[in-house]
Amino acid sequence: MTPNYFQTCQTLDEARALYRNLAQEHHPDHGGDTATMQEINRQWADFQANHANRSERQRQADAHAAGRKTAADYHNLDDVTEILRTKILYALNLGLEVELCGLWLWVTGDTRPHKEELKAEKFLWSPDKSAWYYPGIPSFNRTRRTMDEIRQMHGSTIFAHTRDDETAPQALHA
Repeated sequence: MTPNYFQTCQTLDEARALYRNLAQEHHPDHGGDTATMQEINRQWADFQANHANRSERQRQADAHAAGRKTAADYHNLDDVTEILRTKILYALNLGLEVELCGLWLWVTGDTRPHKEELKAEKFLWSPDKSAWYYPGIPSFNRTRRTMDEIRQMHGSTIFAHTRDDETAPQALHA
């Protein structure tokens, strides 16, 4: 039976620290085995998507307490979490860098050869950020923000492939 590595983690910082420790212990370059590292990477990606879901639910609850609605009121957050997970893996399989900010994905790297594929997957181009994005939940706020402002507001985790497994994402930094 596979252990749930991130079961006891309550915060993103706890999970990030645990991920680093697990990677040092189980990475094949450090004497671990590939299958275990792949499972850790899969669970880390799931934790990230679920954390974004929990954060949005808290934001939604805070808005409701203040008598406001949010865009999340019109979406099933469990479905959004699954869509984000599949979009992360899709972009990573193209060899691109993926950044999760809140419930939006930002894709950078050598995207030009994959332009039509990204369009077909419903990614949109942001010319002022020179990046593709996928809004897990579309925003109705039309305020222009820089990537640094977006990261400050929603947090950020950047994913890339590990060398050993082309289907498992690895968070590089947050």
